[in-house]
Amino acid sequence: MNDAEQPIPELYREAAEQVRQLARQARLTDIRDDLLALAAKFERLAVYADTAIRLQLPGYPHGEVISGERDPPPPKEPD
Repeated sequence: MNDAEQPIPELYREAAEQVRQLARQARLTDIRDDLLALAAKFERLAVYADTAIRLQLPGYPHGEVISGERDPPPPKEPD
């Protein structure tokens, strides 16, 4: 499953796991603590997103990944 097919809460959980892996590699305790705090924030975002999807809150994509159609196109390479 690629990112375009994954629900938003799952993307947050994967990001949290990746940040936790970085924290395990960190040698400085301050850095490790900051990374673990960031991972906890991603986990909270996943819970909030799950709740928003379950309650079908207005303005929320209800589990779909938001498309990048509004993202600007990449710059063209000069000839």
